[in-house]
Amino acid sequence: MEVIRSNFKDNLNKVYEAIEESDFLAIDGEFSGISDGPSVSALTNGFDTPEERYQKLKKLRSVALNLQKS
Repeated sequence: MEVIRSNFKDNLNKVYEAIEESDFLAIDGEFSGISDGPSVSALTNGFDTPEERYQKLKKLRSVALNLQKS
């Protein structure tokens, strides 16, 4: 299941149930939210340096929710 901003509320109870039934929980937060916006190919091009590509993706990524352990 892919949970994104537009379907978060609809899937929240399913997530809670899955967590309760699970023996462990793993969350991949790398580039969270990147698929919730323009495609990577629309943001970058073959002429971008690695640093330029990183900065463009980082800027897009900064609007996504970060999960933190407190």
